[in-house]
Amino acid sequence: MALALAAPAHAQGPAYASQAPSKGALYEDGQSDRYLLGGSWLYRPDLGNIGTALGWWRDTAASSGWTPVTVPNAYNAGDLSSTSMTGYVGWYRRDFTLPSGAFARYVPTRFRSWIIRFESVNYRAEVWLNGRLIGTHTGAYLPFELDLSGAHAGVNRLIVRVDDRRSASDLPPGPTGGWWNYGGLIREVYLRAVQRADLEQVQVRPLLRCPSCAAVIAEQVLVRNVTSASQTVGLTGGYGAARLRFGTAKLAPHAIWTAQASVRIARPRLWSPTDPYLYRATLTLTDGAGRALGGYNSLSGIRSIALTPGGRLTLNGRWLDLRGVDLHEQDLAAGSALSPAQIRRMISWVRALHATVIRAHYPLNPQLEELADRYGILIWSEVPAYQVRSPILAEPGVLAHAYSLLQQNIVANQNHPSILLWSIGNELRTPVDGPEARYISGAAALAKRLDPTRPVGMAITDWPGVPCQPQYAPLDVLGLNEYFGWFDAGGGTTDDRDQLSAFLDSLRACYPTKSLFVSEFGFDANRDGPVEERGTYQFQADAAAFHLNVFATKPWLGGAIYFLLQDFASLPGWGGGNPYPDPPFVDKGVVDLRGNLKPAFSVLASIYRTTRQIAPP
Repeated sequence: MALALAAPAHAQGPAYASQAPSKGALYEDGQSDRYLLGGSWLYRPDLGNIGTALGWWRDTAASSGWTPVTVPNAYNAGDLSSTSMTGYVGWYRRDFTLPSGAFARYVPTRFRSWIIRFESVNYRAEVWLNGRLIGTHTGAYLPFELDLSGAHAGVNRLIVRVDDRRSASDLPPGPTGGWWNYGGLIREVYLRAVQRADLEQVQVRPLLRCPSCAAVIAEQVLVRNVTSASQTVGLTGGYGAARLRFGTAKLAPHAIWTAQASVRIARPRLWSPTDPYLYRATLTLTDGAGRALGGYNSLSGIRSIALTPGGRLTLNGRWLDLRGVDLHEQDLAAGSALSPAQIRRMISWVRALHATVIRAHYPLNPQLEELADRYGILIWSEVPAYQVRSPILAEPGVLAHAYSLLQQNIVANQNHPSILLWSIGNELRTPVDGPEARYISGAAALAKRLDPTRPVGMAITDWPGVPCQPQYAPLDVLGLNEYFGWFDAGGGTTDDRDQLSAFLDSLRACYPTKSLFVSEFGFDANRDGPVEERGTYQFQADAAAFHLNVFATKPWLGGAIYFLLQDFASLPGWGGGNPYPDPPFVDKGVVDLRGNLKPAFSVLASIYRTTRQIAPP
């Protein structure tokens, strides 16, 4: 299938001019005073990695060599060369003025500050403001914030150096990987106005002992004094019609107050895929005189997720047998820098499939997560500890980074009712060796300490002849990535789909107390042809139906997730078992690269629609 590719993203964009950020955010969860720093930026490629030495970070740097682009931006979108996959350095520049009315509704004070938030930069970022380095960050798909107190009246210059070259010790590992390495500012950038104190971290945790019980909403907020003077602050909150009072605290300079409060909801309306009811949660921060300093808004759902002694995963006491799709946040023209419209289209496909769960190899865009909250779609939330080789996982720095990503994911996304579980990785070594065992044990303990209300899982590869793995004991959920009838794992063991049923039974015998999912199953399709020929639309539709019919005979399964929603770019030379491949694309999607539905789409939709995915009350 020949495709006309878009020109690289750095060759396109609107005319550039200094702009003021726009008020508001593209998703609900967050502080009140956010400003979108999107629109037109300048971009400059640095394939020779000479920009730092030449002073491109200086605020006096000339404009020659810079091209207008629109942020979010993947600077190698449309470029499917080996150089693009391996990665290189790119620079972004944005001149901006601070919003003039940002503090108009607050009491006048000289203690005002700004914070900049990057929703995702792939992969390493160095950030300068007005010629001064203000911070660095490593890792994509999760947000980070930096102090912007050096911003002044008039025009400020923000410069970001992005390096998307990855080694085997990065997460996900490079220079190759399971999906295309799109570098850049791939999600939104925001400014946040801060008045004397910051609502730095907010945890809204609904606790539900039983489906008919009253709920307790336990909230914990980290309030930071951003000034060099002591001050008294107060905090109040709302959860639907209920009110929370956290009290007041006197904060020393730059100190943090861990504020806690809870409220009882007598007859809660529970969140579920069949009724995704959301409560509005609010916070108001005040000074010692009761005058507003800031606020926070989010949408919250009350529900419980539990594992029965027999390994059944339940939502609000109702067992689950979910059906869903894996996905990649990727577009042929935009790379990984999806627009709100593209995100909405992705969710519309998920809903048309009657899917109740989605999964990716990395934390999802917060806009997508919020849509999942609204539409009752559960999320298998995974960090990109993806096929990390055993000697690499044994490195202390890699292990620490993996733990850090897991913690960042939980802190950033724990308030979403759609998050079903925390997944610590994908396809680590099987059989499990020492480094994997240490990581599984440590990561599971960390996740359960940070969030005891959700199970912890991992996606694994397994095949006939592999013994039971006692090292999986710390996990609550195991997701099997199975490709019976497609990939051969050796000795002809997985290319015969008739072995699937017995193999699933053997897994159940190995892990009788765990919730078992099929986290991946899928088949490439890029052409019409005989049903028995791999790579045809007919083969894909038939194989998907066969697997789903087998899953329907396993009442203990927690769910099955088809790999995947839409075709995507993987890596140069990818063949993937298709006798007529279309490198670098993986064609396992039920939607093609142009957005056309393949025949397997209707097959999945029909079976998903008629599957009882959640037990009745």
